[in-house]
Amino acid sequence: MDDTLLLEAPIANRTVSAGMAAAVAAGTLVALAPGRWQWSPEPTATSVWIRVSHDASRHCRFYSEVMFRHVYQESLVPAGCAACFKVKVSPRSLRELVALREMAKTLPYTHKCGLDANTVVTQGLYGGYFYLNSLDAARAAFRQIRQAVDADSKLGPQVSVAIKRGCTHYELKCGPSDQYRFLPEQAGIEAALRSRIEPAPKLPSPSQSAQKMQTFLLWIETAYRLGDETYRDFTGGKRLFSETVKYDPEGQDAPACANGWARS
Repeated sequence: MDDTLLLEAPIANRTVSAGMAAAVAAGTLVALAPGRWQWSPEPTATSVWIRVSHDASRHCRFYSEVMFRHVYQESLVPAGCAACFKVKVSPRSLRELVALREMAKTLPYTHKCGLDANTVVTQGLYGGYFYLNSLDAARAAFRQIRQAVDADSKLGPQVSVAIKRGCTHYELKCGPSDQYRFLPEQAGIEAALRSRIEPAPKLPSPSQSAQKMQTFLLWIETAYRLGDETYRDFTGGKRLFSETVKYDPEGQDAPACANGWARS
Protein backbone atom coordinates (compact mmCIF):
# COMPACT_ATOMS: atom_id res chain seq x y z
CA MET A 1 0.00 0.00 0.00
CA ASP A 2 1.56 3.35 -1.02
CA ASP A 3 1.73 6.25 1.40
CA THR A 4 -1.16 8.22 -0.11
CA LEU A 5 -3.60 5.32 -0.06
CA LEU A 6 -2.47 4.30 3.43
CA LEU A 7 -2.69 7.73 5.04
CA GLU A 8 -6.03 8.64 3.48
CA ALA A 9 -7.69 5.28 4.15
CA PRO A 10 -10.80 5.81 6.31
CA ILE A 11 -11.00 3.64 9.40
CA ALA A 12 -13.09 4.02 12.58
CA ASN A 13 -14.59 7.34 11.39
CA ARG A 14 -11.26 9.04 10.73
CA THR A 15 -8.36 8.71 8.32
CA VAL A 16 -5.27 6.74 9.18
CA SER A 17 -3.23 9.95 9.00
CA ALA A 18 -5.45 11.58 11.63
CA GLY A 19 -4.98 8.61 13.94
CA MET A 20 -1.22 8.66 13.51
CA ALA A 21 -1.17 12.42 14.09
CA ALA A 22 -2.97 11.79 17.38
CA ALA A 23 -0.28 9.27 18.36
CA VAL A 24 2.37 11.91 17.60
CA ALA A 25 0.50 14.56 19.59
CA ALA A 26 0.29 12.15 22.54
CA GLY A 27 4.07 11.64 22.46
CA THR A 28 3.88 7.96 21.56
CA LEU A 29 5.49 8.50 18.15
CA VAL A 30 7.75 11.07 16.51
CA ALA A 31 6.95 12.08 12.91
CA LEU A 32 9.97 11.71 10.60
CA ALA A 33 8.47 12.30 7.14
CA PRO A 34 5.10 11.72 5.48
CA GLY A 35 4.27 8.10 6.14
CA ARG A 36 7.28 7.50 8.42
CA TRP A 37 7.52 7.60 12.21
CA GLN A 38 9.81 6.66 15.07
CA TRP A 39 8.94 5.34 18.51
CA SER A 40 9.41 7.76 21.36
CA PRO A 41 11.52 6.29 24.19
CA GLU A 42 9.38 4.37 26.64
CA PRO A 43 8.83 5.97 30.07
CA THR A 44 11.60 5.31 32.57
CA ALA A 45 9.25 4.58 35.48
CA THR A 46 9.83 1.26 37.22
CA SER A 47 7.71 -1.45 35.63
CA VAL A 48 5.27 -3.41 37.78
CA TRP A 49 6.00 -6.49 35.63
CA ILE A 50 8.90 -8.89 35.23
CA ARG A 51 8.73 -10.37 31.73
CA VAL A 52 10.28 -13.38 30.04
CA SER A 53 10.00 -13.64 26.25
CA HIS A 54 10.39 -16.88 24.33
CA ASP A 55 9.29 -15.47 20.98
CA ALA A 56 9.39 -12.18 19.08
CA SER A 57 5.96 -12.39 17.48
CA ARG A 58 4.24 -9.87 19.75
CA HIS A 59 4.03 -6.13 19.15
CA CYS A 60 1.82 -5.14 22.07
CA ARG A 61 2.87 -1.51 22.28
CA PHE A 62 2.08 -0.93 18.59
CA TYR A 63 -1.31 -2.62 18.69
CA SER A 64 -2.44 -1.19 22.03
CA GLU A 65 -0.97 2.32 22.07
CA VAL A 66 -1.01 3.22 18.37
CA MET A 67 -3.73 1.18 16.66
CA PHE A 68 -6.29 0.70 19.42
CA ARG A 69 -5.92 4.00 21.25
CA HIS A 70 -5.29 6.44 18.43
CA VAL A 71 -6.09 4.99 15.00
CA TYR A 72 -9.18 2.99 16.05
CA GLN A 73 -10.12 5.38 18.89
CA GLU A 74 -10.84 2.35 21.11
CA SER A 75 -13.67 1.24 18.81
CA LEU A 76 -11.96 -1.76 17.16
CA VAL A 77 -9.73 -4.52 18.48
CA PRO A 78 -6.55 -4.70 16.34
CA ALA A 79 -6.56 -7.61 13.90
CA GLY A 80 -3.02 -8.41 15.04
CA CYS A 81 -4.44 -9.26 18.47
CA ALA A 82 -7.23 -11.53 17.21
CA ALA A 83 -5.35 -14.74 17.99
CA CYS A 84 -3.87 -13.60 21.31
CA PHE A 85 -4.99 -15.67 24.29
CA LYS A 86 -3.57 -15.73 27.80
CA VAL A 87 -3.58 -18.14 30.68
CA LYS A 88 -3.97 -15.97 33.75
CA VAL A 89 -2.86 -17.10 37.21
CA SER A 90 -4.06 -15.01 40.15
CA PRO A 91 -1.75 -15.25 43.18
CA ARG A 92 -3.29 -14.02 46.42
CA SER A 93 -0.11 -12.79 48.11
CA LEU A 94 3.41 -11.67 47.34
CA ARG A 95 4.62 -15.06 48.57
CA GLU A 96 2.48 -16.76 45.91
CA LEU A 97 3.52 -14.25 43.24
CA VAL A 98 7.21 -14.98 43.80
CA ALA A 99 6.50 -18.72 43.78
CA LEU A 100 4.63 -18.30 40.49
CA ARG A 101 7.51 -16.37 38.97
CA GLU A 102 9.93 -19.17 39.86
CA MET A 103 7.55 -21.81 38.51
CA ALA A 104 7.01 -19.85 35.27
CA LYS A 105 10.73 -19.99 34.51
CA THR A 106 10.43 -23.77 34.08
CA LEU A 107 7.73 -23.46 31.40
CA PRO A 108 8.27 -22.68 27.70
CA TYR A 109 5.84 -19.77 27.47
CA THR A 110 6.32 -16.04 27.08
CA HIS A 111 4.97 -14.59 30.31
CA LYS A 112 4.89 -11.72 32.76
CA CYS A 113 4.37 -11.65 36.52
CA GLY A 114 3.55 -8.58 38.56
CA LEU A 115 1.00 -6.24 40.08
CA ASP A 116 -2.61 -6.23 38.95
CA ALA A 117 -3.31 -3.80 41.80
CA ASN A 118 -1.62 -1.02 39.80
CA THR A 119 -3.75 -1.63 36.69
CA VAL A 120 -6.91 0.48 36.73
CA VAL A 121 -9.12 -1.86 34.67
CA THR A 122 -8.04 -5.17 36.24
CA GLN A 123 -9.45 -6.66 39.43
CA GLY A 124 -7.09 -8.40 41.82
CA LEU A 125 -3.78 -7.79 43.53
CA TYR A 126 -1.22 -9.89 41.67
CA GLY A 127 -1.14 -11.65 38.33
CA GLY A 128 0.82 -13.95 36.08
CA TYR A 129 0.04 -14.03 32.35
CA PHE A 130 1.18 -16.69 29.88
CA TYR A 131 0.83 -15.67 26.21
CA LEU A 132 -0.43 -18.05 23.51
CA ASN A 133 -1.28 -17.66 19.81
CA SER A 134 -4.62 -19.49 19.69
CA LEU A 135 -7.40 -20.75 21.91
CA ASP A 136 -6.34 -24.36 21.32
CA ALA A 137 -2.77 -23.50 22.37
CA ALA A 138 -4.09 -21.72 25.45
CA ARG A 139 -6.16 -24.77 26.43
CA ALA A 140 -3.12 -27.02 26.12
CA ALA A 141 -1.02 -24.57 28.15
CA PHE A 142 -3.77 -24.25 30.75
CA ARG A 143 -3.57 -27.96 31.52
CA GLN A 144 0.19 -27.79 32.02
CA ILE A 145 0.06 -24.59 34.07
CA ARG A 146 -2.86 -25.78 36.22
CA GLN A 147 -0.94 -28.97 37.02
CA ALA A 148 2.21 -27.02 37.90
CA VAL A 149 0.31 -24.59 40.13
CA ASP A 150 -1.48 -27.42 41.92
CA ALA A 151 1.81 -29.23 42.58
CA ASP A 152 3.63 -26.17 43.95
CA SER A 153 3.73 -26.19 47.77
CA LYS A 154 3.41 -22.37 47.90
CA LEU A 155 0.53 -22.22 45.39
CA GLY A 156 -1.92 -25.11 45.11
CA PRO A 157 -5.45 -25.81 43.84
CA GLN A 158 -6.92 -22.76 45.59
CA VAL A 159 -5.03 -20.39 43.26
CA SER A 160 -7.19 -19.36 40.31
CA VAL A 161 -6.06 -20.23 36.76
CA ALA A 162 -8.16 -19.11 33.77
CA ILE A 163 -8.02 -18.46 30.03
CA LYS A 164 -8.75 -14.98 28.70
CA ARG A 165 -8.56 -13.39 25.27
CA GLY A 166 -6.23 -10.47 24.66
CA CYS A 167 -6.07 -7.35 26.80
CA THR A 168 -8.74 -6.49 29.34
CA HIS A 169 -9.14 -2.91 28.11
CA TYR A 170 -10.07 -4.24 24.66
CA GLU A 171 -12.89 -6.30 26.13
CA LEU A 172 -14.18 -3.45 28.28
CA LYS A 173 -14.48 -1.21 25.22
CA CYS A 174 -15.31 -3.75 22.47
CA GLY A 175 -16.36 -6.96 24.21
CA PRO A 176 -17.48 -9.58 24.95
CA SER A 177 -14.27 -11.02 23.53
CA ASP A 178 -16.01 -14.02 21.94
CA GLN A 179 -17.95 -11.57 19.78
CA TYR A 180 -15.14 -9.42 18.39
CA ARG A 181 -15.56 -8.37 14.76
CA PHE A 182 -12.67 -7.39 12.49
CA LEU A 183 -12.81 -5.34 9.29
CA PRO A 184 -11.22 -6.85 6.16
CA GLU A 185 -8.86 -3.88 5.76
CA GLN A 186 -7.49 -3.90 9.30
CA ALA A 187 -4.72 -6.45 8.80
CA GLY A 188 -3.30 -4.65 5.75
CA ILE A 189 -3.35 -1.23 7.43
CA GLU A 190 -1.70 -2.57 10.58
CA ALA A 191 1.06 -4.37 8.68
CA ALA A 192 1.78 -1.30 6.54
CA LEU A 193 1.94 1.05 9.52
CA ARG A 194 4.10 -1.23 11.66
CA SER A 195 6.67 -1.45 8.85
CA ARG A 196 6.88 2.35 8.76
CA ILE A 197 7.76 2.88 12.44
CA GLU A 198 11.45 2.91 13.31
CA PRO A 199 12.87 1.92 16.72
CA ALA A 200 13.34 4.58 19.39
CA PRO A 201 16.86 5.97 19.78
CA LYS A 202 18.95 4.04 22.27
CA LEU A 203 19.17 5.73 25.65
CA PRO A 204 21.22 4.73 28.71
CA SER A 205 19.17 2.42 30.93
CA PRO A 206 19.76 0.22 33.97
CA SER A 207 20.83 -3.37 33.39
CA GLN A 208 18.13 -6.04 33.26
CA SER A 209 19.16 -7.29 36.69
CA ALA A 210 18.90 -3.77 38.12
CA GLN A 211 15.50 -3.27 36.51
CA LYS A 212 14.22 -6.55 37.97
CA MET A 213 15.50 -5.55 41.40
CA GLN A 214 13.70 -2.20 41.16
CA THR A 215 10.50 -4.00 40.20
CA PHE A 216 10.85 -6.49 43.03
CA LEU A 217 11.30 -3.63 45.53
CA LEU A 218 8.11 -2.09 44.13
CA TRP A 219 6.33 -5.41 44.70
CA ILE A 220 7.43 -5.35 48.34
CA GLU A 221 6.31 -1.74 48.83
CA THR A 222 2.93 -2.48 47.24
CA ALA A 223 2.40 -5.62 49.33
CA TYR A 224 3.06 -3.55 52.46
CA ARG A 225 0.56 -0.91 51.30
CA LEU A 226 -2.06 -3.62 50.61
CA GLY A 227 -1.65 -5.15 54.05
CA ASP A 228 -0.04 -8.31 52.67
CA GLU A 229 2.30 -9.39 55.45
CA THR A 230 3.98 -12.05 53.29
CA TYR A 231 6.31 -9.30 52.06
CA ARG A 232 8.27 -10.01 55.24
CA ASP A 233 9.38 -13.31 53.66
CA PHE A 234 11.70 -11.13 51.60
CA THR A 235 12.87 -8.62 54.23
CA GLY A 236 14.28 -11.07 56.75
CA GLY A 237 11.05 -10.84 58.74
CA LYS A 238 11.48 -7.10 59.27
CA ARG A 239 8.69 -4.60 58.79
CA LEU A 240 9.12 -2.12 55.99
CA PHE A 241 8.15 0.71 58.34
CA SER A 242 7.62 0.90 62.08
CA GLU A 243 4.10 0.40 63.34
CA THR A 244 2.28 3.53 64.42
CA VAL A 245 1.35 3.92 68.06
CA LYS A 246 -2.23 2.92 68.82
CA TYR A 247 -4.20 4.47 71.68
CA ASP A 248 -6.78 2.88 73.96
CA PRO A 249 -10.24 4.10 72.94
CA GLU A 250 -11.37 3.64 76.57
CA GLY A 251 -8.97 6.32 77.75
CA GLN A 252 -6.55 4.13 79.71
CA ASP A 253 -3.01 5.49 79.99
CA ALA A 254 -1.23 2.15 79.65
CA PRO A 255 0.60 1.71 76.31
CA ALA A 256 -0.55 -0.78 73.73
CA CYS A 257 1.28 -4.09 73.44
CA ALA A 258 1.53 -6.54 70.57
CA ASN A 259 -1.41 -8.70 71.68
CA GLY A 260 -3.80 -6.05 72.95
CA TRP A 261 -3.93 -3.22 75.41
CA ALA A 262 -1.56 -3.44 78.37
CA ARG A 263 -3.27 -3.06 81.69
CA SER A 264 -1.63 -1.99 84.95
